[in-house]
Amino acid sequence: MIVNLVLYSNGEPFNTTKKMTIDSVYKFTKKNINIHDYNLEKIKQRNWFKYIKDLPTIIRDGKRDGYYNSWKAFIIKEVYDKMNDTDILYYVDSSQHYVEGFTENIDKLCDIVFEKGFIAGSVGNDIKNNTLKYCDNLDIWNKILPNNNNINLIDKLHVLNSWFILKKNDINTNFINDWIFFTYYKDNMLPLPLVTYHHTVDQSIFNILVHKYKLLVFYCQNIKHNENKNKNIVLNIINNLDNINNIDSYFIYL
Repeated sequence: MIVNLVLYSNGEPFNTTKKMTIDSVYKFTKKNINIHDYNLEKIKQRNWFKYIKDLPTIIRDGKRDGYYNSWKAFIIKEVYDKMNDTDILYYVDSSQHYVEGFTENIDKLCDIVFEKGFIAGSVGNDIKNNTLKYCDNLDIWNKILPNNNNINLIDKLHVLNSWFILKKNDINTNFINDWIFFTYYKDNMLPLPLVTYHHTVDQSIFNILVHKYKLLVFYCQNIKHNENKNKNIVLNIINNLDNINNIDSYFIYL
């Protein structure tokens, strides 16, 4: 098993968090690690950058550095497509909120996802899709997940994709391809790229696709949405789970 650790940063404090993450990971694993280190200059050289290059001309809530985190789906696909079937892809945000490297072992989480296929981020019980417009635009839901009673999903917990982990299989391939497609999709009814319609940007599309593909997410009732952004808080909880029933209870379908 090779664990492909995927990281992106553009400026401070993101660059510092990324460096600390890279420098620390080898101390907290016995697995083979392949680090994929992205930044804005690197992605500008990619052929796929043409799909997102004009996003900085669109001024809406959540624009981040202008690209609405649209690069995330593309760098995931780039790494995923080169993986072997026995490999793992582990994405971790280079957080501005938690400027730190790993302080917890990653191996147990990697072993869990090899069995379960995809841990599609996390949820906290304090943030739902209809909380502060995190992901409540029904036109977007209906475009990505048609012929479904999506009004009921607006009141579900909102998926955070500050970290997620997966292996290669058909479901995950389709998920990633959809994530890319709907990131820059637009039409007459929705004339802007879909990634720009919620302030949660790429995460809003990811969140809807979690429902479409019925994927597991991490949930601990004592951990709020923003705390789930800390990779070490999550890993500490997972590393202290002591039996299979206990472990399974922390990975839920929404």
